[in-house]
Amino acid sequence: MTTKHGGKIMHKKRRLAGLLTAVLLAAVVSGCSAPSTTADASDNKTIASFTQGTVNEDELYDRLISETGMTIMLEMVDKGILDVVEPVDEDMNATADESIVGIKEYYGDDFENALAANGFKGEEAYRDTLLLNLQRNAYITKYVEKEVLTTEEIQAYYDAFEPQIEASHILISPEGDTDADWTKAETTAKDLIVRIEAGEAFADLAMEYSNDAGSGAQGGVLGPFGKGAMVPEFEAAAFGLEVGAVTAEPVKTQFGYHIILKTAGEGKATFEEMRPEIVSTLAEGILQADEKIGYVALVQMREENGFVIENEVMAPQYETFTTSLEVAE
Repeated sequence: MTTKHGGKIMHKKRRLAGLLTAVLLAAVVSGCSAPSTTADASDNKTIASFTQGTVNEDELYDRLISETGMTIMLEMVDKGILDVVEPVDEDMNATADESIVGIKEYYGDDFENALAANGFKGEEAYRDTLLLNLQRNAYITKYVEKEVLTTEEIQAYYDAFEPQIEASHILISPEGDTDADWTKAETTAKDLIVRIEAGEAFADLAMEYSNDAGSGAQGGVLGPFGKGAMVPEFEAAAFGLEVGAVTAEPVKTQFGYHIILKTAGEGKATFEEMRPEIVSTLAEGILQADEKIGYVALVQMREENGFVIENEVMAPQYETFTTSLEVAE
């Protein structure tokens, strides 16, 4: 691909849609845990023993409640709420499945061991966690749309948006930087246009003649790109073509002469059709800039659904956390 920022022609891979966004609240009360308490070992069942002492049931319970209980409890609470207010849909299931496929490919035969090492009992438990995070993120996105974004911001994004096109090209680069070198490259490019107009396959000529090795090996295919991705001369010519048309004259850029074939292009969707995608994109940027907004959204969700902590250890932990977000009463 001929980009503004490189002296080489680079092929840009298609971005996968539906990838998981950052997991929110993986450890929501990090730094807020209360000190663990020690129970009387004579009053409860021994869990483990060793030469120097024992670990009993109450002691272990107190430690778990103090250090990890909040995260586990909030997962259970949020799941119960979100299954009603933001239930799992087909897109969430597909995204979770895609993620698991990618993790399996990455870890190979060590997949199950990797899950175990990260505290998951198996694939289904891992999938449940992925789905919960997708549910949380869906709820948070709606919160951002309602409480943070303005209609004017969404409209401005839509107005500035230009749909992507797809194109192939053949690049003929000059052998040197003399006028004669550039004239020879232009002549070669013009001859190839004549051959294309006579019926020769664009892809075959790209593989044989293009000096863009990356796209040339693919028959000249560049893949999808939008405004601003290409150097100005290339962009203007490509966007100006009808789908299926080839440039009538070679297009000169700093890299040489291009013969461009526009292979796909779509009209701009309506504002209402694009609104969900625009909101998702803008919300992602907002959450990256200020992750507290995501926490605030979930705190509000719990409050609106009657959430009360009755455990004397976790209640002050959660209050400390919500106070740090400046949302506690």
